[in-house]
Order: sequence, then C-alpha cells, then structure tokens
Amino acid sequence: MYLVANNYVADEGHFAFVLVGKETIEFAPFKRSQKLDVLARHEISSSAEEMLPKGFAPHACASGQSAGFVKIGLRARTYVVLGELP
Repeated sequence: MYLVANNYVADEGHFAFVLVGKETIEFAPFKRSQKLDVLARHEISSSAEEMLPKGFAPHACASGQSAGFVKIGLRARTYVVLGELP
C-alpha cells in the first residue's frame, strides 16, 4: 500500500529495495543496467551459488537483524543478491 500511495510501480527495467521499520517504510528504487542488476533467489545457478559467502542464504525477503546484500559478477554483469547471514 505504501508503494502504491507513493506512485511506485515496478517493471522489468526497474527494481526497488523496500526497507520496513517499526515506524517507517523506505524504498530505494534503481534502474537495471549492465552496471547493476538484481539476481533473484530463483535465478541463482550452481556457479552463482559458489560465489556467495559461506552461510549466506538467498531470500526474496530478509529480516533486518540478519539481512545482507552480496555483489557478484556473472555473465559480464554485476548483480546484487539479497539474503541472510546466520
């Protein structure tokens, strides 16, 4: 509802990280490009998985206490993977 109220609409060329706190909601939109893209959990191949830190678990949504981002290079592109560390 927050994103709709702020007129944010995702599409194939744009993503946003949504940060939900106790009192506030923030979103950080960005445009996909060769320089930066998001690799979703369901897109992670075995070769991409080998690049992730030990114990890092990719997720579509992550808890604030253990949430993290990992930047990897794959197929001549830079990706960010959202996940959790124990």
